[in-house]
Amino acid sequence: LNNATDDELIDLAAILGFTGMMNQVQFHASIENRGQVGGGFRGVAKGEQLKIIPDEPPNMTDDSIQKLSADDASLTVLNLNNIKTMSAEVVSRLCTALGENTKLKELHMAATNLTSAMVEPMLLALKVNHTLEVLNLESNFITSDMILKILDAISGNKSAVTDLRLSNQRQRVLGVQMEQEITQMVLQNPRLNNLGLDFDTPTARIQIREHLKKTVDANKRLARLNKGG
Repeated sequence: LNNATDDELIDLAAILGFTGMMNQVQFHASIENRGQVGGGFRGVAKGEQLKIIPDEPPNMTDDSIQKLSADDASLTVLNLNNIKTMSAEVVSRLCTALGENTKLKELHMAATNLTSAMVEPMLLALKVNHTLEVLNLESNFITSDMILKILDAISGNKSAVTDLRLSNQRQRVLGVQMEQEITQMVLQNPRLNNLGLDFDTPTARIQIREHLKKTVDANKRLARLNKGG
């Protein structure tokens, strides 16, 4: 070994597992056959330069909740999709603000790790809010029981929700009985014209599709009448 080069010594140390004789950069360079890195054993020891990792963009959830609570007219669409760090407390505050808001038209919370327990406070907000038109809760962990409760919450006369998106939940199979109950709830809703939810039974799919089509057609006729008047 007296005549071995630094490259050979580094390779030998890596093969024998003597990782304490080299730093991580030298070790990985030897494994990847990239030659001598960092001055070899005879070089001046120095720390590796830190990699600069940019800060994550600020989470605007709290600002959005403040605007929602203040009934800010500029906030008509709130998109929180893919924010997976919202706590149950934050969601609860958001729901409270939603219940008092009269300006928001669309709320998007897809893929935010929402559970049925976290969504529970939203039920009251949906019952009293009369301006929200689009509610997107896709790709979360909402159970079929909670889906039924959400449909019940938007069935009241005050609700303005016409577009409800609930597909791709962790519980993918609703079950025949639950699909029947959901179907009956949808058929009793005269405003809903879009429902994002997957059904296994043909009866549920056909009945809901036909009902939504009738609702869309009725809304178009009403819009034409209002325009003509």
